[in-house]
Amino acid sequence: MKNSGSIIASEIINEWRKESYFKELYKRKKERERVINMNYIIMCGGKYDTFKKPKSLSIINGETLLERTIRLLRKNGIENIAISATDKIFDNYGVPRLEHNNTFKFENGKVEGYWIDAYYPTEKPVIYLHGDVYYSESAIKKIIELNPKVNTFIGNEIARNPEHKNWGEPFGWIIVDQNKFRKAIEETKKLQDEGKLERGYALSWELYRVMNGTDPNYMLIDDNNYLSIDDETIDIDFPWQIEELNNKIRSLNGDKK
Repeated sequence: MKNSGSIIASEIINEWRKESYFKELYKRKKERERVINMNYIIMCGGKYDTFKKPKSLSIINGETLLERTIRLLRKNGIENIAISATDKIFDNYGVPRLEHNNTFKFENGKVEGYWIDAYYPTEKPVIYLHGDVYYSESAIKKIIELNPKVNTFIGNEIARNPEHKNWGEPFGWIIVDQNKFRKAIEETKKLQDEGKLERGYALSWELYRVMNGTDPNYMLIDDNNYLSIDDETIDIDFPWQIEELNNKIRSLNGDKK
């Protein structure tokens, strides 16, 4: 027979377990609310003379990059999705299009405007996803589940196809402090205007380096405020990559065509 002391101790332990259980449930509930209420903007602006249509509309495995990103977000319960673009063709994808006057062009080797103006201005925390990226399912899940306290760059340091690329690839941003992000954008644009960027114009890497207060011409991560996606996720830089990726997927699916 248990004595009164052991019974009381057992009751205390059971109450503690119940309290811990409900605390964990509450924690999961709040995390799910954060995930669901976060805003996601897929960036689909800009013009490139090497592509006949917007890169985000490149077809991979029977669906556009844009459709795939939207599908994967919704698969994870995300509905607060919008597209940032000027072209009205993007009105047909079942999510709001944010009219954005991004005048960036890269034609005949010449740059016009600022690429980093592609980040649609908003005062709310937001996750910007690059429209020309083929995201893996695990990458989307990893982005959604991360809850950073500071602005965080999404990308990898070494491209997955090193025989074709010898640089890292940017995939997007998780922005919790829009004021700091906007200041970094303006500072980076100033460096572009002053001719202080070796590339000649600013892309995500320069913005990331400026955000961290480091050399914008050093095209590597510095392990600060960085979410590494080290899988088959890849951004599309050249038209031939579309066919290559489709061939790779067909091969993995056992399709010999």
